[in-house]
Amino acid sequence: MRVFCLCLLFFSASVFADTKIDLEKTMKNMAFHYKQAYDTQQTADLVPILTELITLTQQALNAEFAPDKAEQFKQGLDKVLAELQLAKLAAEQDDLAETKSHLRKVDALRKDYHKLRKVSIWDLLFG
Repeated sequence: MRVFCLCLLFFSASVFADTKIDLEKTMKNMAFHYKQAYDTQQTADLVPILTELITLTQQALNAEFAPDKAEQFKQGLDKVLAELQLAKLAAEQDDLAETKSHLRKVDALRKDYHKLRKVSIWDLLFG
């Protein structure tokens, strides 16, 4: 019985250790899929790409962020998620122009929220 409990404890610890999100890797995957989606000209081809982008965005929402900016980043990811869902809906309705419009909004959000990541030299020096 003790061996079983120890194995269960070890297994559950390893499962929880694996749930940590590698935000940098997730964001790189998002960038790759975004470029793929933006370059695609057939709405039928866009649906699986957008589905993957939605999944990656949901994963990113579960990542750990710096406490002082966590709320802002999660708010940005929520906005990105909403635009991706609208883009997917437009793609499913075979509306390429509307899909691309939502993808451009995603790119604008990316630019805005990436500015928040930058740390000034003064913050580095004086905390």
